[in-house]
Amino acid sequence: MSTIVVAQKNGMACIGADTLSCLGSLRQKAQHVVNKTKIARIGDTYIGLTGTSASLVVMRSYFANAERPRDFSSPEAIFETFRHAHYFLKNEYFMAAAPDKDDEYETTQFYGLAANASGIYAIYSFRSAQQFHRFWAAGSGRDYALGAMQAVYDQCETAEEIVRAGLAAAAEFDSATGTPFEVYSIPLALPAKAKKQGSAVKKPRPRRK
Repeated sequence: MSTIVVAQKNGMACIGADTLSCLGSLRQKAQHVVNKTKIARIGDTYIGLTGTSASLVVMRSYFANAERPRDFSSPEAIFETFRHAHYFLKNEYFMAAAPDKDDEYETTQFYGLAANASGIYAIYSFRSAQQFHRFWAAGSGRDYALGAMQAVYDQCETAEEIVRAGLAAAAEFDSATGTPFEVYSIPLALPAKAKKQGSAVKKPRPRRK
């Protein structure tokens, strides 16, 4: 399993992940593995996935085709992005999409978090997404990370500090989370209203006679 966390504060968004891989009781620490990352960069968006490492490989391969649409700027846009991807993931990557008997929809086998200039998000297997105001976590160390981030959020100045606190707590108490961490920060875009209010008003120049 894995621990992925996101946070935003003071104009910055941040995403981080641990680098430990587990195969049952076998632990593959970062110093033994070359491709240890759990975060992929798709355009200007960083996406971290939990669960099988194959998911990250598949997602990178799918989005390597520049013609495939990708928009991670809102929960609605994320839904449409993965709704479009679902067909190809089934037919080109042999994704097991059959729902459980109690599921109403087929699943897309991606679960994780994303961060970009528009904010921080959770991505769920039914292709839905949630956007968060402050922070969130996913994976086996999620509960420890959430508690730590809640405790330090108001005291920290930066989103990166909050992310590192969450990952440190998960690595301390969760057996499937381990150091070192990979962390990426992204400046948040100003809302359109804020841009308009913050822009200087140009005074009309007097006409020359």
